[in-house]
Amino acid sequence: MEITLNSLEHFCFCKYQWWLLYTENEWLSNVHTTLGDIVHSKVDIPSFVEKRKNVLVKRSVPIYSNKLDLYGIADLVEYIKENDNISKINVVEYKKGKPQENGSVQIYDGLQLYAQMLCLKEIHGCEVHGFIYYASIKRRVELKNEQFFDELLIKTLKEMRQYINNQNIPPKTISKQCKSCSMYEICLPILEKRNA
Repeated sequence: MEITLNSLEHFCFCKYQWWLLYTENEWLSNVHTTLGDIVHSKVDIPSFVEKRKNVLVKRSVPIYSNKLDLYGIADLVEYIKENDNISKINVVEYKKGKPQENGSVQIYDGLQLYAQMLCLKEIHGCEVHGFIYYASIKRRVELKNEQFFDELLIKTLKEMRQYINNQNIPPKTISKQCKSCSMYEICLPILEKRNA
């Protein structure tokens, strides 16, 4: 069963939001999603191709993994060539937010990025480095600790497919993230809390 790359981030952010989005086709915009759209407008240009010395840069690149049954779009991919062959790839995911306080990527951003890295490794069979471009700090942050994300990805994909196959709706969880969620008016977690 195929899963989209961007749904990984939604699932990590909130499983109930992911369910509404990907099985019920519900979606609302808010200031956070609008700001995210503005950040992505810089890379949502599928026809964009740029050559800088030995680096070929493409935006909105379709990618997939047959092994993991994943597919989606990478915001920006830099193909670094040596002797006309691709020797290394940098994949960059654009996010409006900021890194963790310790300077590393946010976990839900990193999971999506790591899955993109695996897709590109499978397609091209070469070394791939991943970066999140955080618009709030205007710079890239490299993904580290790949083993952590490898284990998290396997666990997450298994859990997502269990929800889908069993048609089980994930339970609502109430957290500080709820107030920033665009789906708040549909979910209404405050009512769940009152009725508990």
